[in-house]
Amino acid sequence: MARWRSFFRGLLERGQVEREMSQEMEFHLQARAEDLIRRGMTLPEALRQARIEFGGVERYKEEGRESRGLRLVDEVRADLRYAWRQLAKAPSFTLLAVAILAIGIGANTAVFSTVNAVMLAVLPVHDPGRLRHLEWSAKKDDFRKSYNGGGWVNSAGEHIRWSVSYPVFQYLRTHTTVFSELSTFGNSSQMNVTIQGHAELRQGLMVSGDFFRMLGTAAYRGRILSVEDAQPGVATVAVLSYGFWEQRLGAGAEALGQTILVNGAPASILGVLPKGWCGIDPGACPDLFLPLANMDAMRNPESWYYEVMGRLKPGVAEERARAETEALIDRAIATYRAAGSYEAPRIGLEPAAKGLNGLRSQLTDPLTVMSWAVGAILLIACANIAGLLGARSAARQREIGTRLALGAGRGRLIRQLLVESLLLAALGTLAGIALAYATGDSIVRLFLGDRTLGISVAMNLRVLGVSAGLCFMTAILFGLLPALQATRLDTAAAMKGSGPAAERSRLVTAKGFIALQVAITLMLVLGSAVFLRTLINLYAEPLGFRPENLLTFQLNPTLNGYKDQRLLNFHEDVVRRLGAIPGVRSASMSRWGILSGSATRDSVNLPGQKPVPVMTHYVAPRFFETVGFSLLAGRDVEWSDREKSEPVLVINQALAQQLFGSESPLGRVVEVGGKCTIVGVAANTKFDSLRRAAPPTVYVPFRQEREHSMTYVLRSAMEPKALVPAVRRVVESVDPNVPPYEVRTQTERIGEDVRKDRVFALLFTAFGSMALILASLGIYGTLAYQVARRTPEIGVRVALGASRGAVAAMMMREEAAPVAVGLLVGIGGALEAGKFVESMMFGLKPTDPVTVVGAAGALLLSAVAAGWLPARRAASITPMQALRYD
Repeated sequence: MARWRSFFRGLLERGQVEREMSQEMEFHLQARAEDLIRRGMTLPEALRQARIEFGGVERYKEEGRESRGLRLVDEVRADLRYAWRQLAKAPSFTLLAVAILAIGIGANTAVFSTVNAVMLAVLPVHDPGRLRHLEWSAKKDDFRKSYNGGGWVNSAGEHIRWSVSYPVFQYLRTHTTVFSELSTFGNSSQMNVTIQGHAELRQGLMVSGDFFRMLGTAAYRGRILSVEDAQPGVATVAVLSYGFWEQRLGAGAEALGQTILVNGAPASILGVLPKGWCGIDPGACPDLFLPLANMDAMRNPESWYYEVMGRLKPGVAEERARAETEALIDRAIATYRAAGSYEAPRIGLEPAAKGLNGLRSQLTDPLTVMSWAVGAILLIACANIAGLLGARSAARQREIGTRLALGAGRGRLIRQLLVESLLLAALGTLAGIALAYATGDSIVRLFLGDRTLGISVAMNLRVLGVSAGLCFMTAILFGLLPALQATRLDTAAAMKGSGPAAERSRLVTAKGFIALQVAITLMLVLGSAVFLRTLINLYAEPLGFRPENLLTFQLNPTLNGYKDQRLLNFHEDVVRRLGAIPGVRSASMSRWGILSGSATRDSVNLPGQKPVPVMTHYVAPRFFETVGFSLLAGRDVEWSDREKSEPVLVINQALAQQLFGSESPLGRVVEVGGKCTIVGVAANTKFDSLRRAAPPTVYVPFRQEREHSMTYVLRSAMEPKALVPAVRRVVESVDPNVPPYEVRTQTERIGEDVRKDRVFALLFTAFGSMALILASLGIYGTLAYQVARRTPEIGVRVALGASRGAVAAMMMREEAAPVAVGLLVGIGGALEAGKFVESMMFGLKPTDPVTVVGAAGALLLSAVAAGWLPARRAASITPMQALRYD
């Protein structure tokens, strides 16, 4: 500790320490001089003799500094000053190197900032490490009748689910001994919110009264929900997010206590949450939170609709918590199911410090691919800078040789060159951090659009720490080998110019860097070609309908209490009024929008035959005409196809061929929940996704089913977005509290369907272009260095009769071998990496020869172009220029 205190005092109070050392040396000199004077010497003679006996003052000071550990600090400080002067003497090299590093480090920092926000950041709640999210698995989930929530089926055939019923949750909360708090919540859902007479669709979350207490969250204004607010008979209250309060209510304190309409029912504003607090799902930021109360599903133990999150008590083992929770849920099921009539679910308690994992699962694959891509960019940048430093150190060989001859140690020179590399990397890192900061959350926005997210993609200590690590790593990657080569010199040869062995060593290293850059660049260029071709294939895929001049939007009147006959009349009234808007050629609707990614899955069968899986769409009259489907036979759905009329449907060509072959299906009866008569056959068309072929499909009159929200579609004679004001007026004339949402053109819907493919194509084109430029610069710099170093040899060859073409061809051959090696390695690596992104491709395979040959050809052309200028310069060298070279 004494040594550390001495070191830091010398570092932080350097002037005072130097003065104290000077005073101490002066004291010893004066004391010896006084002793000599007492022995009869004069003052000048005594001082002179004291200095002779004492020895060099500066030597003792240097030993003092070294004992404190300050000598290394002084040397590094001197190295930094020297490195700065060296970089300032070569501004073109410095700016080029900093720009290359800024691209590589900036891209990596931006991607890691996103990874940190999406994958690593924890919820801004009290002690998030003790939060657990309940999940269950069972091969036969026969202990429930209905389910609402996410889930999947694993390879063992088990259903993995998260939701439980409210009575099961109550039993668990009452009897648990391992959780200090347990809370439940529904799925984040859309709600019709009317404020000051203006209705709009907002995201809301229904939660139990102890939800905020379990998370340890306090209100920014007003108060949060309590258990009493969720009791039956209590007036409905709502807690708003900070963003919604600021946007819609102007962040005014008078908003507290104000009454708004939520799904047509009044609710009083109870409080406002802190800024940036968005709940437990980073992928969604609800605008308002309401208490779970008076819902029919809450009283039914077989309606498994609600997720559960709790806080473990301190010191409780995970296995004990899991075992007890599993036993309690089994007992809760036994309260309404007889023993032996069900298979008890197995319970898992997932750590929930990072919140629900919907956003993470959605972005894991894209961010993984991007991380590899930006890592490759950084490797290319490091190889490029290493090549430039190698060429630069060759130009400084006389300086380095002279210093070695004067006694400088090789380790000292290596450290000095590494400090220069570190300074260069630091400048590139600062520029890269600035670039990453400027990107903000743009990467997430590219993949997810403009939806409100509960994450903050911002610089923090973790991101800055990774950036510092990248700075150090890149400095070592691109600086160590050139530094080792630069100091591995024969001193005599270095004073005259490097010897053949050193020249060959540098040449081999430079060619190795070229091969590395070419290999990595080819992988990125091939990736950009694959994603570009995927995007082109998707846009070229036949749709089966005409997307131009189509405006779509959705209405969900069930949120405001519409149901049964009243619901059907509402939809019919709106469709008829929309068709009368000037500029509207036709209007109709369907349950799901075309290429919205959603569909209703069902099955259809002929009597006595095996059911065929189908997609079912509930449509209004003129749907095929409006959207531009071809009706191949029979008729469209009509207004006369109503609740009490004969059940009818239209099928598509794929289903007709599968069920009836070449026979006419018109008039045939099939079973879809009940018996229906086929009245029409429509052409095959894409409906839920561009990536999937048109599946067997049935179209059912919407009035013959009890549906909920509907997607309206209008074919316009003008720019579709120009109809939006008139559409809003029509909807308000029917019910001002049912707002239209998801208002967009069909072309925009198609763009949403291919958003991820478009983003990958854009990003990989940018990455591939950057890599191509960096690799071309590397090839150019290496070949230009060779031309400069071999000028005397080239002059001799020209004097002996070599033609310009022969000289140019000789220099081009120098780059041919490393480029060829790089292409072969790159093709192999790209084909192997293609297996991981094959699921993202459409219409081609990773081994597609056209794509592979095209990418290799583009890189080869770039290499030839980069090498041609130095080769041409070599061909123009004359014998006189060679004689004057040195």
